[in-house]
Amino acid sequence: MPPLFSLSIDGGYNGEAGPSVPHLLKAEDPVGTQILSVPYLIEAQNIVFNADGWPQKMPGASNVNGTATGATDDVTGIFDYWRSGTGTSQAQQRVIVAGTQIYTESGGTLTSIGTGFEDAVMPWFEVVNDSLIITSTSPTDVPQTWNQTTLANLGGSPPNFDIDTFHKTRTWAAGADSNKSRLYYSAADTAADWTGAGSGSIDIAPDDGDVITGLWSHKNRLIIFKGPNRNSIFYITGSAPTGSDAFALVPFARGVGCVNQQSIVMVGDDLVFWDDNGIHSLASTEQFGDFREAFLSRPIATYFTKQLNHSRFDRVWGANFVAAGYALWTVSRAGSTTNDLILGWDYRFTPPRFFFWPAYAAASLAMVRDTSREVVPWAGTYAGRVMRLNRAGRNVAGIAYTGLARLPYLSFGDAFIDKTITRARVGFSPKGETTFTLGWQRDTNAQQTASITQAGTATLGASSDQFALDEDTLAGGAYRNQFPDLAGSFKELQLELSQGGLDVDMEPHSLTLEVEYAGMGTTALVG
Repeated sequence: MPPLFSLSIDGGYNGEAGPSVPHLLKAEDPVGTQILSVPYLIEAQNIVFNADGWPQKMPGASNVNGTATGATDDVTGIFDYWRSGTGTSQAQQRVIVAGTQIYTESGGTLTSIGTGFEDAVMPWFEVVNDSLIITSTSPTDVPQTWNQTTLANLGGSPPNFDIDTFHKTRTWAAGADSNKSRLYYSAADTAADWTGAGSGSIDIAPDDGDVITGLWSHKNRLIIFKGPNRNSIFYITGSAPTGSDAFALVPFARGVGCVNQQSIVMVGDDLVFWDDNGIHSLASTEQFGDFREAFLSRPIATYFTKQLNHSRFDRVWGANFVAAGYALWTVSRAGSTTNDLILGWDYRFTPPRFFFWPAYAAASLAMVRDTSREVVPWAGTYAGRVMRLNRAGRNVAGIAYTGLARLPYLSFGDAFIDKTITRARVGFSPKGETTFTLGWQRDTNAQQTASITQAGTATLGASSDQFALDEDTLAGGAYRNQFPDLAGSFKELQLELSQGGLDVDMEPHSLTLEVEYAGMGTTALVG
């Protein structure tokens, strides 16, 4: 009996690896089947990875607000604000910044609670003492506070700061236009006293040519990021301006920083953030010291450098979709003047996997607990709309998109030996009578394709769709197989999975190819 091989997708997009991989035998199962490892993809567009590690067409999105706030409004900020109030109940308000307005959302309706922000600015949100502080990157916008009743200027003579965080009883702020390397802190137990006893400021490397770009309270330390040129990270220890536990400024790392506050996401107990050179984590930066070794984005280094618009990195927004196991960032591709791509980082796998969602143009991202009690990503558009992601329908506000996963060239043991492909076995999760496409390219020949019908969801006895033996399943969720006929000789073979239909999913789980080696007189299942 010829050897059997089973395909294993073991990585996401990697633009740094070659177009071909060798015959990588990963393991052998108890019945002697050998597993052929595919360590990366060379295209991963509009996909996610299912539990088996295989690419699946990404979930869709639907509009939250039925009526746009304005046809040209950039929805630059979304925040899920919970106020404890009194008693045991909590009150939720979903806050939206669009154009010059601040809105709340309820039942798909956006209601303005105030104006005054400059158009299209990047806001930031922080809850302090049960009230929401809203700031922006505009030099003229004054920090606002809202308690779900009254929107007002933040009291206590605060600096006109861009970003803030709550750390050890105080609100810490930065980005004041008078001194962008100065870190301010309020008096204890209030965000509305910036000049009284216990308040003050600390200058963070004021002569390094950079500005404070991020603040985060993390593991009993206040982390301070600077950028975008030389890049550096500091942290502050201590809990009071003076005394035995006085504030102390400690250098943490040089050559790595962050592009903006909005790029920072919490993943587990680690901080993941962007600078102009790549994506980093605080833990790996601390572990390796050398920032080059701390890059999380090494598999996409060339893409990061050449395919993204670095002049708009101050517009990057990140969110961690904990339930799905991946982080998302919205960013601009090279030449674009809007964020027209969502970049994903799936940390469930080792190593983590990158993928791209070019179907989205999102000015902002946030995690929101919606009416179904699910915490899911919401995205702000450039046309006054808020979208709820992770929808079952495969469309983005009614628009179709193509899910595409392209593998590198496979040599099946030796790139110099002639081989012939005859047929395949494709395993998938049934999706009715819908189809996706299996493409294969033999060396430099034109790509050939086969349509894979995802049958197998008919209901027994249904008059409109009678159950077919050996085609349908009595219960949903079972895997099915299809055996398309393939043909042609090759030395190396490239495979591709794609689906571009409106509201049509694609969820393969396995792939087996029948390959005959020239002059050997044997046929092996390789896949």
